[in-house]
Amino acid sequence: MSTIGIAIYYLFDILSWIIVIKSFMTWLPSGGGKFYDVLSTITEPIESPIRSVMYRYTNGPVDFSPMIAILALMLLKNIALRLFI
Repeated sequence: MSTIGIAIYYLFDILSWIIVIKSFMTWLPSGGGKFYDVLSTITEPIESPIRSVMYRYTNGPVDFSPMIAILALMLLKNIALRLFI
């Protein structure tokens, strides 16, 4: 596997973990503060398009965009793995 493939693979993995951490931080009473803002700045370009498409069809109180973003990143990670082998 080439260096670019390994970097892309780990980038998608790190982004998935950042989304998970940010999602768990929404359960904190303080909201996370500046650290949450940094994580939100990183993940918002990924989650925002998914959220805008989802709100056209659903209007529930639960935001599933982090879960869909993680699934999309997993799919892209597997595609990158197959392309760069």
